[in-house]
Amino acid sequence: MQRARELHERRLVRTALAQLKFTISWNSASQLLRYASPRIDEEDLRSFLLTFRHFVSKNEPAFIDRVLNDCMRFMRSDHYKEELAKARDEWRNSFLRMGPIAVTINQRKLTGEYLLDLWINGVYFHNDSDKAAELHRLIGASYSLVKMKFLETISTLTQVIFYVASVVEYGLREDQFEFKRE
Repeated sequence: MQRARELHERRLVRTALAQLKFTISWNSASQLLRYASPRIDEEDLRSFLLTFRHFVSKNEPAFIDRVLNDCMRFMRSDHYKEELAKARDEWRNSFLRMGPIAVTINQRKLTGEYLLDLWINGVYFHNDSDKAAELHRLIGASYSLVKMKFLETISTLTQVIFYVASVVEYGLREDQFEFKRE
């Protein structure tokens, strides 16, 4: 809950992610396809990702798969167990799917998991030179498109985080969790 509140307080959530819109234009006369994604303040994105990565890093207490599994195991309400299962499916599908527009660059599908891995490990928090080089290669091919897919992924995953946090908050407030002592 604390990490979800921290994420919600990030300026990127209140500004850019809340109004995220992408534009794809095709000029048939010139055979030119253009992508436009919103301008994102780099410091806002870095600040957001500092908290966001707690939900995608397996070693963190807020790792969303672990949180969802624990909540589903201890939730009393079948209705909310089903809602959490839907959230878990949406989370997992967001990593694997291509979104409303499938993008492949140099025979590589741009899935959410792939882009998060490249950006988090190759640019923001680790110095994996292979991942940084791969991202640079992709960006060289089409910076706006790659950035659009990355932002789309974090936006969708953030919505899932906030939904799960609201269910957990409700469950705690209404005593919907049954913690078994072993």
